[in-house]
Amino acid sequence: MSEPKATILIVDDEEANLHKLRRTFMTDYRVLAAGSGSEALELLREQPVAAIVTDQRMPGMTGVELLARSLEIRPDTVRIILTGYTEVDDLMDAINAGQVHRYITKPWEPHDLRQNLEQELERWELKRENERLARQLSEANRKLQLENRELREEVQTLRDGHGELIYASRAMKDLLALVDRVVDTDATVLIQGETGTGKELLARYIQRHSPRRNGPFVAVNCGAIPADLVESAFFGHRKGAFTGATEDREGYFQRADGGTLFLDEVGESPLELQVKLLRVLQNGEIQRVGEDQRRHIDVRVIASTNRDLGRMVDGGSFRQDLFFRLNVFSIRVPPLRARQEDVEALAQHFLKGLEGRVNKALPGFDAETLTLMRRYSWPGNVRELENEVERLAILCDPGTPVPPSALSERIRYPEPQPDDSGAGLKEQLARLERRLILDALESNDYNKSRTAQALGITRQTIISKLKQYREDSP
Repeated sequence: MSEPKATILIVDDEEANLHKLRRTFMTDYRVLAAGSGSEALELLREQPVAAIVTDQRMPGMTGVELLARSLEIRPDTVRIILTGYTEVDDLMDAINAGQVHRYITKPWEPHDLRQNLEQELERWELKRENERLARQLSEANRKLQLENRELREEVQTLRDGHGELIYASRAMKDLLALVDRVVDTDATVLIQGETGTGKELLARYIQRHSPRRNGPFVAVNCGAIPADLVESAFFGHRKGAFTGATEDREGYFQRADGGTLFLDEVGESPLELQVKLLRVLQNGEIQRVGEDQRRHIDVRVIASTNRDLGRMVDGGSFRQDLFFRLNVFSIRVPPLRARQEDVEALAQHFLKGLEGRVNKALPGFDAETLTLMRRYSWPGNVRELENEVERLAILCDPGTPVPPSALSERIRYPEPQPDDSGAGLKEQLARLERRLILDALESNDYNKSRTAQALGITRQTIISKLKQYREDSP
């Protein structure tokens, strides 16, 4: 089957000239004809054309005016104007402005006119193809940069030790024994635990030890995406699906195809997303925004939350059916205060990984430092411990164990666990005073004079209170 002929629009106010132009092009092209500029614009609004060939001198609207206005309707159309020798100078501004691609002086020969149009169409098509290839190259570069960044992050993660689970406690050994039972399956896993306990690290552990280890691992924070963008972000969209959709885009599910999608903090998901997540988990299909057909995807879902999803279901903020779909295999990561044997192992591991970044030898921790760190409750869990160790690595002298004096005040002088059942006003006020002083010290880089000034008390009072807290500490 032969390819369909390209459509061109010829414009001239004289019927004889239109007839001659039609004979010139009708063999090679589908020809539309207009006797005026306004008639030509109407035709352009009704259907696309590959080229416009117009006379310059016409009543009501000149050829240059027509071609300039045609840009608003069909910007990708080749624009050729027929003109007399005396009008050539007047066309230069239009050519320089990009409104006219080529002018041909009268009288013209049919063969030359056809050849000029063919050359211009080929040049224009080549330009569009180059632009298309440039867009593809730009998109490929963008994806390559994204993959390189993800690879660098993964390499940095492994180099820093975050890619491996560091533990010494029985609680974590029991947890890993449970996790090892599910790694070889495609079961959906729900990881629960407080913020900073390492839920994403555990999800990556499952991915690395599963049959999907060579597939992508895509992590997404469900609470960080605006509600009006979640559908496009998770399922992708077609070019032109909405304002701003200038190109086709893959969603998180497509990017994770053949691998694992980690839904971090799934409890923060808006209800609109919960409905669509349930549908994907049920049938393994997605539908991009702006498309009618569904696409099958092969993705294992691992979700995490620091919230009580069961209570959220009772309160109506989380769908019960989605909770059941996610809760196929549930894992709860214990907080660091419940596995204090891990504190030393993690701290030593983090400190060793920081030697290169701080450019000094870090042999370890003083025994008293480790004792204080084990006694602290670490409300921010492993993340808080890692941040504290980084601070210690910066502060301590090279080649010497980290002394207890380098620890943050909240760790050196931990606040006793409150028992408000029998606490009177005096005890509660004392605890509040302690918290205010220690927080102010930390905010003022442990400068006692500045802290005293900020609190409106004397420096000697600060010293006295710290001595008292030291005596009260275990």
